[in-house]
Amino acid sequence: MRKLIAEPIFIFLSVLASLWVDGYTDEIKEKDELNDSIITLSNEISKNIEYTKEHIYQVKNLKYMTEVIYDNYSKITLNKLKTTHDNNPFFHNIDINGNVSYDKQYDDDGSILWMLRGFLAWEPADIFFKSMLNSGRLLEIENDKLRTEIESIYTKHEERVSGMTNYTRNNSDKIMSWFEDGKNNFDRDILNEELFNNYKDQELKNLLKFRSDNLTGRVDNLENYLQALNNVVLLISSEYKKLD
Repeated sequence: MRKLIAEPIFIFLSVLASLWVDGYTDEIKEKDELNDSIITLSNEISKNIEYTKEHIYQVKNLKYMTEVIYDNYSKITLNKLKTTHDNNPFFHNIDINGNVSYDKQYDDDGSILWMLRGFLAWEPADIFFKSMLNSGRLLEIENDKLRTEIESIYTKHEERVSGMTNYTRNNSDKIMSWFEDGKNNFDRDILNEELFNNYKDQELKNLLKFRSDNLTGRVDNLENYLQALNNVVLLISSEYKKLD
């Protein structure tokens, strides 16, 4: 009789233990997967730190160029612009490996145009963040401060920088329109350098002032964004480690 009673109990306990082990194993696996995801996100954020540092350097140089033009508006020359860009470059190329090189080759027509209207695209990496957001994995982060800081980077901070960048782009388009409209007033071909040297007016100067003010705010927002990135990487490094 005891054997008949003991065997079902033993089987029940064995099944219960097996389920507990399976559940515990799944829980450990999920935590490891979340850990790996956060480490990968940290790597993406670290790349954005380096990208943002370079971008701040470029935006500051663009701002300086704009101020040089504005402050010397009546007497600025293309040679002065070339020298300024040589020492404070912002016009650049990015190769297939992500390496940045600055373009210091100039001509008498296109160069003066992009020196006045360059806006510098803002393209931080966010593929893995979007993956975590769409999968719901971001909500699995138990540390409320870390989760909030991560969300803030990809929403509040990036949106502010994007908004300022869009203003720069709109300002750039208006400067381009100034050159296009100016050329259309002639019944002959005219170079951008000649148009700028001989026919620049208060309208263009106002656009440059708006541009300078915008770039000042853009640098401030970029520096706040960079600080937020560093804060998140520090938080992640203190709580998560790379798994073998």
